[in-house]
Amino acid sequence: MVRVIGIDPGSKSWDFFGLDNEQIILDTSLPTKELIQNPQKAITIIKSVKNIDLMVAPSGFGLPLKEVKDLTEKDIFFTLLKFEQHEKNKLLGLGKVLRLIKAQKIPGIIVPGVKHLPTVPRYRKINKIDMGTADKICTTVTGIRDQIERFGVSPKETNFIMVEIGYGFTAVLAIENGQVIDGIGGSNILGFRASGSLDGELAYLIKTIHKKNIYRGGVAFISGYSDLSLNEITLLAEKDEQTKIALKAYLSSVKKAVFGISSSFSSKNKINEVLLAGRGANLKYLKDKMIKGLSDVAPVRIMKSYSQIAKRAAQGAAFIANGILGGKFESIVNNLKIKDATGSILDDIFIPFEKDKLISDLN
Repeated sequence: MVRVIGIDPGSKSWDFFGLDNEQIILDTSLPTKELIQNPQKAITIIKSVKNIDLMVAPSGFGLPLKEVKDLTEKDIFFTLLKFEQHEKNKLLGLGKVLRLIKAQKIPGIIVPGVKHLPTVPRYRKINKIDMGTADKICTTVTGIRDQIERFGVSPKETNFIMVEIGYGFTAVLAIENGQVIDGIGGSNILGFRASGSLDGELAYLIKTIHKKNIYRGGVAFISGYSDLSLNEITLLAEKDEQTKIALKAYLSSVKKAVFGISSSFSSKNKINEVLLAGRGANLKYLKDKMIKGLSDVAPVRIMKSYSQIAKRAAQGAAFIANGILGGKFESIVNNLKIKDATGSILDDIFIPFEKDKLISDLN
């Protein structure tokens, strides 16, 4: 018997998914605002499942595979990428939950992000940090399982581009032969909250870039309705011209990312599908537009979900935990080379910044 839990620490909600072998034993969601106000709620949900063998803990930007009990404060800051002193003093959200999990001695692991994977060539990692956070790897696992079951193939025969449409961020990953070969993280694509990559001259005009800048400037801000949900924004586009422009900008950004990452495959013919995941995947407006706009790359469909509530990232996190323990999904995990992940998200950065000072401040 393998009892595992996967967690997806999303911008809008934290999702929890548990399996006893293949039987679902946990499937729930908690608003992120509630968790920030009371991080202990996450522990209550986790401990509702007795005799956990392993949990994929919320991993942020990820680390080479590491047990939560062995995490240092330096490790936690690398998962968060919050280095300013006033940010380091905040024991909220993901960092606080990781500290609680460690204190409670819950068997958990931190999994890597895209940049840590050996299947991504080093030259694609240069001057990149956000190539896809750890939860994007988890969603990828759900997509691989989907293709395995749909087409009756092995993990090594799965090939697709994943587009995850989140409440704040949208990410695009390339999966060839069941391995992640490239990724464009959420801070690099226009999202519903996120601005995406900043124009260099605009960054100069802003002068001082803070973490909060990453979470602003997206569709909701362009439309002028920053508090609306994804669904409300898509409905508003039918009658509001500014919102329609905002969504056109978003779809254009995603299309460029998908077409761009398609060049990372060994052959265009290797791309079997474009799989849509995330909170926005089921919205008719977005689904229809993406099916039309991306079909020149490959057929587009919604990635299968194996739960009623928890998002695909939480599902994939549970599948990873199962695979690491030698369960049904071991072949997926082994092929992804998650156990072979190495390095730091700050490796191969050649743009000058105060890296040495940041590292010394953590020691």
